[in-house]
Amino acid sequence: MTLGETTEKIIRHEILGFVALTLKPLFKIVRHTFFSPNNSERLSELICETYSKLWDFAEHSISNQDFGLPSCIGTSPVHRVNNLLCRLYGAKFSSLSFGGSSGAMLTILTAVLPKLHPGRDLILFDDVCHQSTIGGLIFGRWKSVRLVRQKHSEHQTPFPLTFDALKYTVERHNPGRFAAIILVLPSYDGYQSPSECRKIYDYAQSHGITVIIDGAWDSLRFRQDSVNTPPLSSICDIWISSPHKRGLTPSSLGCMLTNKELIARHWDEALELGFRSSSVSFVEIMIAEHRLSQVVAGDWNESFAKADGAAQRLRRRIQDVHEDLYVVPPSDIQAEVNDLSHILISTHKIPLLDAREWAETLSRYFALDVEKATASTMLLLCASPDHLSHIDQIISSLKQALKQTLARRYEQS
Repeated sequence: MTLGETTEKIIRHEILGFVALTLKPLFKIVRHTFFSPNNSERLSELICETYSKLWDFAEHSISNQDFGLPSCIGTSPVHRVNNLLCRLYGAKFSSLSFGGSSGAMLTILTAVLPKLHPGRDLILFDDVCHQSTIGGLIFGRWKSVRLVRQKHSEHQTPFPLTFDALKYTVERHNPGRFAAIILVLPSYDGYQSPSECRKIYDYAQSHGITVIIDGAWDSLRFRQDSVNTPPLSSICDIWISSPHKRGLTPSSLGCMLTNKELIARHWDEALELGFRSSSVSFVEIMIAEHRLSQVVAGDWNESFAKADGAAQRLRRRIQDVHEDLYVVPPSDIQAEVNDLSHILISTHKIPLLDAREWAETLSRYFALDVEKATASTMLLLCASPDHLSHIDQIISSLKQALKQTLARRYEQS
């Protein structure tokens, strides 16, 4: 028997094994569905067992095929995902982060910036930063200054950062001491001012300060209008995001992008020191590559357009829920633009209403979860094409939940 014949038998055996692994559990599920339909617990167990076996099969089948761990500079199969991220977001270097954007931020603050700026001790951080930034500042032993955002007087929505406010704060503490400026763009509510971002970056560059953007909520920036979405190279040195928030990659996969080779090399050195996972799921990487390849090829354009259409319809119909509700426009908080999928509803004109109670009613009785709620605002995230065919149902749920919430409030008062 020749080597070729042996290889062919091994391959045929592996294929038959996979078919058997797939079909046997499926037959069990179908049989159980027809003959024991009331035993839903056993059916759930069968589905979970099948999923687990398929995942294990895929994981072990590729674990020895020269897969390397993620890095900015490399040639392994994993690096194909990084190249796709570079093409989507417009950068020279990219690396997956298996701790999402939070893990990437911690790596930057504790292992990259100290090498990049050994003689500087201050970091200016955004007032609306995520908890990972606070953790990175603490563990990185940085001295820090908080950049406070102004808020709308009635519904308390944070305004975008301005160049004048940032410059005033930096120069009060000596620009030569700052290693980095950390900004959150867009804000959690979806607002930003690109022209201010450009001025901030130009100023930071003139003083040798690294600008880091936490873009966790900007993972679809490559689809937005180019006038309102400046290239990354014009607003930051390092951009961190969470494409998993929009389904572009599996859960917990974040990414870090930069145009500067020195930053990329420091990042890879940090990973080698132990800042990356030693138990990477290559199945997740395969899924990420498949999805990102589809996005790059334009296969998701129709779905993106439906999601945009759903968001636009929902925005226009908010006052069908109650005449005193309105979607906060960018001009209301002195912003230039906002993300279409972020629908921030102001409730401050309705007496006695606490939007947090409205959100709780929606979740408890209508199975509709909102992104966040404050006393006077509620944020909806409309980013799925499926929303397009459910606008009437969403409006009805919002309306009925609001009536129930207000009824309880009036009874209590």
